[in-house]
Amino acid sequence: MKKRVLVVALLVLLAVASAFAGGAKEAKKSLTVWVEKSFSDDANYAMEQRVKEFGKEFDVDVSVEMINALDFMTKLNAAIEAGNPPDIVTANMYKVLSYGENNPFLDVTEKVAALDAEREIFDASIENTKIDGKNYYYPFYNSVSIMYYRADKLAEAGLDIPETWEEVFEAAKAISDPDNGFYGLAMGCGPTDEDGCNTFRTIMWANGGGLYAPDGTITANTDPVVLELVEDYKDLYESEAIPPAATTWGPAGNNTSYMMGESGICYNSPTLYNSLKADPNYAELFANTVVAAPPKGATGESYALNLAFGWGIIAASKNIDTAYEFIDYTYEKEWYDSYIKQVAPVFVPVFTDAKNDPFYTDDVANAAAVGYAESAMGYYGYPVDTLEGRILASKHYYQFPVCKMLNNVVTQGMTPQQSLDALAAETQALAESI
Repeated sequence: MKKRVLVVALLVLLAVASAFAGGAKEAKKSLTVWVEKSFSDDANYAMEQRVKEFGKEFDVDVSVEMINALDFMTKLNAAIEAGNPPDIVTANMYKVLSYGENNPFLDVTEKVAALDAEREIFDASIENTKIDGKNYYYPFYNSVSIMYYRADKLAEAGLDIPETWEEVFEAAKAISDPDNGFYGLAMGCGPTDEDGCNTFRTIMWANGGGLYAPDGTITANTDPVVLELVEDYKDLYESEAIPPAATTWGPAGNNTSYMMGESGICYNSPTLYNSLKADPNYAELFANTVVAAPPKGATGESYALNLAFGWGIIAASKNIDTAYEFIDYTYEKEWYDSYIKQVAPVFVPVFTDAKNDPFYTDDVANAAAVGYAESAMGYYGYPVDTLEGRILASKHYYQFPVCKMLNNVVTQGMTPQQSLDALAAETQALAESI
């Protein structure tokens, strides 16, 4: 009996020794990915499947959550506060800046540069997603806006498609017919009109103006370009080249105005283009609509708001190497190109070779969207390049200060200078509260 016990004990010891000699079996890798849902169910499904395929191919336990945009930040904030964040999330400039100096995202500048060296990325998608010279997320796709023109109305007025914002203003006046309920420019200034704010910023930057200086100084009320553009908006509104109801619009006001045949020029997401194209009720309007990238300004360039989205890695992740592998996996050319084409022209690639792809060049909306992506050099607070200024501008952006400033002029009787002074004071008060 004693011999049998001794033999068993020796076998156990040998097994343990063998395990140590050969090394303990490594724990299986894991990865948690949170993806902000897009407007396309097909694209959402494709991304979810890509995450799962990565898990199978690389033998990784993956967890993927597809999250609505309105819920994303609340959920992420709670996870970070609880000390249990995901490894990778869909990121953009607002998400990064919203954390201020407590930025939880990993510096991926070198990785982005390596990706750019492998497949060239638009400068706008790299440089204007940097904070203090660093990329905190990989640019993956560009969200864009494009111009819509009623070609029939322009033709009646003997005008070509405008190439500059000054020509847009002139065309808006020329095609307006307020006695018959038709107005040239669908550019609102309602209390939550994000499109109206973005349109003004795009015009302002293209003409060399800004609400801030590069060092973060508030210049909204001292920049002559900004003052002139506010005066231009007042003139357009009072001359009835902008619909009277534009002062009450929300973010859907301008596209609704265009779709109902009330306005002749609009700056909006390509979702408007898709709606016109898909609905037979808009067949005539669609046939008379020309789309184009944003016009240039006095600078000779177009500086639209850069809305690049991509992959951010949480710096506290214990799976950073696996996160890098997954992100590389999503940039595999054949899959990436197929995925992005499912969401074009609302979202378009970050890679410059899109300019030579017939899928984009042969479709007017896709071409205009790629043109936007290439020229989208603006960002929250442009041209400020300090972290403090970028944080301030990002927080102020969603208070719709530009629309409030324009509304004060056309409905509250303020002069353009008075309204800009009020904007500057409001911005300063916010800066002191941060």
